[in-house]
Amino acid sequence: MAAAPTLDRPQRAGHGILRLLVPLMLVLFISNLDATVVATAIPSIGRSLHDVAGAPWIATAYLLTSAVTTLVLGKLGDMYGRKPVFQFSIAVFLAGSALCGAAASMLWLALFRGLQGVGGGGLNSLVLAIIGDVIPARQRSKYQAMLGIVSTLALIAGPLLGGLFSDDLSWRWIFYVNIPIGVVALIAVAAFLHLPRRSCSARVDVTGAVLVTVFTTAVLLVTSWGGNQRPWNSLVILALIGVSVVSLGAYLIAERRAPEPITPLHLFRSSIFSISAAQFLMATMVLFVAMLYVPAFLQMVQHRSAFTAGLYVIPLLVGLVAATAVAGPIIAKTGHYKIYPVIGAIVTGASMWGLSLANATSSAPAIIAPMIFAGAGVGLFVQVALLAGQNAVEYRHLGTATGALNFFKSLGGAFGAALFGAILAHGLAGGHGVHAYQAVFTWTIPFMGLALILALIMREKPLSEEMLQVAEAKVEVPEY
Repeated sequence: MAAAPTLDRPQRAGHGILRLLVPLMLVLFISNLDATVVATAIPSIGRSLHDVAGAPWIATAYLLTSAVTTLVLGKLGDMYGRKPVFQFSIAVFLAGSALCGAAASMLWLALFRGLQGVGGGGLNSLVLAIIGDVIPARQRSKYQAMLGIVSTLALIAGPLLGGLFSDDLSWRWIFYVNIPIGVVALIAVAAFLHLPRRSCSARVDVTGAVLVTVFTTAVLLVTSWGGNQRPWNSLVILALIGVSVVSLGAYLIAERRAPEPITPLHLFRSSIFSISAAQFLMATMVLFVAMLYVPAFLQMVQHRSAFTAGLYVIPLLVGLVAATAVAGPIIAKTGHYKIYPVIGAIVTGASMWGLSLANATSSAPAIIAPMIFAGAGVGLFVQVALLAGQNAVEYRHLGTATGALNFFKSLGGAFGAALFGAILAHGLAGGHGVHAYQAVFTWTIPFMGLALILALIMREKPLSEEMLQVAEAKVEVPEY
C-alpha cells in the first residue's frame, strides 16, 4: 500500500490549493475537450485528408489507447509518485496534439491520436487522485464540484469549438489549441505541486496492457476493413482474425497469472458485474454513435455547417448529465436500481429508431428530441452499470472494479466509432448517403434490445451502506 502523503502547510493553505487547482482544471478541460471536440470535425478532416471512410479512427485510436493507459498510469503514479507520471502524461498529450495538427494523412493522424490517448488516459484519473492528495477530506467535495463543472463545460464546448474551427479556421486548430493551455498547466504543476515520494508495492500489468491493445486493435480492424476495404477471405483479414484469436487467448492466460491484472478475471464470476460491464460497453457504443454520426449526417445530408451540427450534440449531453444527476440521489434514497437500465434500454432504443427516420428534410425538433432522450437513456445505463458493478464486488476490490468498468466504457466508445463507421462506409460506397446514415442508427437498436434482455435478467443485489454513500457522491472511488 502507498504511504499516505504528508503535505506541508503552504500546500494545504487556501491560496495554495487555488493556485494548484487552476492548472489541474486546465488539464481536465483539455482532456475532456478532446473526448468530444472531434465529433463535428470528422467530415471536414475526412475531406481534407481524402479519406472519409477512415475518419472514425480519429476517435477510435484515442479511446483505445486512453482506455489502457488510464489503468497503467494510475498504477505507475502509485509506484513512482503522481507528479512525475502526471507531468509525463501532459507532455505526451501535448506532443500528440502537436503531431495530430501537423498530420499529412489519415493513417498518421490516427497513429498520432493514439499517442495523444496514451497521455490523455492518465490525465483525468491522476487529476482526481492529486485532488485527494492535496485537499483535506472535509473540503474535497467543494473542489470536486468545481472540477465537475469544468468537465461538463468541456464536454459541451467540444462539439461547438470543433465546428467553429472547422468552419472558420482549420480542423488542425482542434489539436493546436491544447498546446498553449497544456504548457501553462505543465509549468504551473512543476512550480506549485509538491508531493512526497511514494512507496508502493503495486505491479504494472504491462503484458496484459499490450495484449488487450493488440486484441482490440485487430478486432476493430477486422470490423472496419472486412467487406469494405478488404474482402472477408483476403489474407489481411484472415491474418487479423488469427491475431485476434491468439492475442485473446494469450491475454486471458496472462490475466490469470498476473499478480495485479489490468482486468481481474475473478470479477467476472459475478453475473451482476459481467452484465454491468456489457451494459456499460453497449451504452457508450450508442452514445458515440449519436455523438459522432448525427453531426456527420447533418453536415453531409442536410448540408449544415459544422458549428450548427455541433449544437445538436448539446441536447444529447444535457440529457446524459440530467439523467445521471437525477438517478443517483433516487437510487441512494430507495436502494433500488434494476428498473433504470430497463427504462434506459427502451428509451435509448426508441430514440435511435427516431433518428433512423431522419432524412434531408427532417426538422430540427425531429432530431433534437431523440437526441435528448437518447442521452437520458444512456445516462440511466451509465449510472446503474457503474453502481451495480461496484456493488457486486467486495469493498476492498472497489477501485479495481471501477477501473475495469471504465475500461469497458472506453472500449465501447472505440467499438462504436469503428464498427458503425464501417457500416456507414459500406452504405456510402453504394452511393446512398441518407440510407447509409439511417442504417447506422438502425443497427444500434439490436444492441439496445440485447441490453434490455440483460437488464431484465440481472439480479438486483441490495446496495451496501458504502455504495449508498457512493451513489450520493459522499465517498470517492479510485479508477484503478
